[in-house]
Amino acid sequence: MTNAYAGLTTLKSAGVLNITGAGFDDRLLALLEDVSRQIDGYCNRHFYVLTTTRRFDGGKGRTLNVPDLVSITSLKTDEDYDRTYELTWASTDYLLYPLNAEPQQPWGRPYTRILVDIEGGSRSTFPSGGPTVQVAGKWGFREVTEDSGADINEGGSFTSADTTLTVTDGTKFSVGDTISIESEALYVTSISTNDLTVTRGVNGTTATAHDDATDVSLYRYPGTVVEACLMQATRLWKRKDSAYAHAGDGRADRSDGGVGLDSGVERLLASYRRLALGPGV
Repeated sequence: MTNAYAGLTTLKSAGVLNITGAGFDDRLLALLEDVSRQIDGYCNRHFYVLTTTRRFDGGKGRTLNVPDLVSITSLKTDEDYDRTYELTWASTDYLLYPLNAEPQQPWGRPYTRILVDIEGGSRSTFPSGGPTVQVAGKWGFREVTEDSGADINEGGSFTSADTTLTVTDGTKFSVGDTISIESEALYVTSISTNDLTVTRGVNGTTATAHDDATDVSLYRYPGTVVEACLMQATRLWKRKDSAYAHAGDGRADRSDGGVGLDSGVERLLASYRRLALGPGV
């Protein structure tokens, strides 16, 4: 999964690893990506936004517990158990909880339940059995983007097959950034002045053509998650200078040798941990 919760520029900066030159860039980017997936595993949730369709057991009840949800594109149910989701629910047929979660705001949190709106809609329960419910939408802790301050500067259309994105100001970006152009998410893997090498259509989105001068936005993750990513990546990188000892993580006496996230990183992430809902969720 091509997502990093911190950028290469920050990791290499004087306040973190203080590395100059590009000799270690590939290894450092891979480290940031790997640490980001460790964070996902520890927290039982992911902080990037994934556009996909998921299926659930209905349970003949009013409530459907779901993984972190930002928004719903469609909700469909299988009414005759043929694995075809023939009934599309109207938006008035369900409610997203917690109310006022606002997962598209910097202070927001995800939706974690879908409730049948028996007062406002035409449905009474989710159908029993499984998988009888299909939900298409955006999944993740929250979806927060901000204008990068740079636009597409191709001198023409940025085609769906192009993997070099020319922008008006390349200093606004870092290797490891996930960027948003209209409905497409792209991942920055290298930068040369104003030319960004990008992986197209990441996180379930589709690579499409974009007009010149279109805004380029940046995905932003919770500050604590970013700091945890930088801390873990820095400690792992520095251990090569001390024969890969576990100095600094407070776990020298653990029988597992300090495998996993460092204790300080775990403390940073403690408030973001979510109990696993079970297989298939």
